[in-house]
Amino acid sequence: MELGKRIAEIRKEHNLTQEGLAEICSVTRQTISNWENGKSYPDLETLVLISDTFDVSLDVMLKGDKKMVSEITKEQKHGKYFAIKIIAAIVVAAALILGGIYFIEAYESYMPYEETGITVTDNGGVYTDMPYSRYNSYQYVTETVDGVHHCIVFAYMTSSIYSRHFEKQPESKRMIENYSFIEGESEDNGEVLEDVVTEVYYLPEEYLTERGFINKHPELIHISISEQEQKEMIDQMKADSVLMWKRK
Repeated sequence: MELGKRIAEIRKEHNLTQEGLAEICSVTRQTISNWENGKSYPDLETLVLISDTFDVSLDVMLKGDKKMVSEITKEQKHGKYFAIKIIAAIVVAAALILGGIYFIEAYESYMPYEETGITVTDNGGVYTDMPYSRYNSYQYVTETVDGVHHCIVFAYMTSSIYSRHFEKQPESKRMIENYSFIEGESEDNGEVLEDVVTEVYYLPEEYLTERGFINKHPELIHISISEQEQKEMIDQMKADSVLMWKRK
């Protein structure tokens, strides 16, 4: 399918006029008309903008339109940032068309709490309406009461280019965790103790990005520090995070 027809299809699927799409792309209505009629083509940056805005992968948009690819190549040769754009185009094409899925999947971006679609039930069921996201959590023992480890969980969610474009599932609430059950078992001086989660918090981005935790998933708190230092760090993290659930 030619790119112009695909752009027109995307616009109509989202009930947009040419003026509406022109506003999103920061161009004139006539420019949109020229794209759809095959008289001209959007530049690479605009193609990426359309891809991200409407969740349409670049390989689907570009596939089968050799004329468009040739036209973009000619236009970019006269651009100020020709070298940068050509390198970016090669990287995108190699990743999406030639199967660089591993690299793309490995790159995750933090999802702010307000954008996660998370809801938590009274019995500890955590749900989200973002089915192509990834849920991550860290669990720490805060105290031992009557042979049971009381634990606190710090959680966050991420999304990736790969999951947004290729792993989309029907938009529906799905359970991502349930804290009404015992989370596991730990040994304390040779004795097997139960682990029970008592509180669940959603971590702010700075705790992850400043320490380089996105994509690496190391421990947030090093066990090498003293118990007092661990307690102080946990208390500070609790103060900075969003409380999602607390055991009654």
